Amino acid sequence: MARQSKKIAKKIQPKKKAEPENKQQPVKEKVGKDYLLVIVLALTIVFLIVGWSNFTAANRALYLALLVSLSSTYARRHYKFNAVQDMWIERAGYAAMILAIVLFAFVVYQQYFS
Repeated sequence: MARQSKKIAKKIQPKKKAEPENKQQPVKEKVGKDYLLVIVLALTIVFLIVGWSNFTAANRALYLALLVSLSSTYARRHYKFNAVQDMWIERAGYAAMILAIVLFAFVVYQQYFS
């Protein structure tokens, strides 16, 4: 009786073949809701437009570098680039963020310590 039930079970639901362990599953990239990123991006644009006439050259460069960095982050999350393009966009984003931090330190120094 046990043999018959095993045969019937095999016919109904055949045994799955074991997949090789080194075969990689395709990675599904999870694109999240980037509401905070979009809000900060929009605020940066608004600050640039409204305060352009009041900003010094360093402040303008600071906000433009921040805008480039945030835009590159948004683009990398929402658009599909090949490996080379993605690498260059990532590097540009990091460079823009470093430039924004340096300019922020310069503006703070210029405004409060000189």
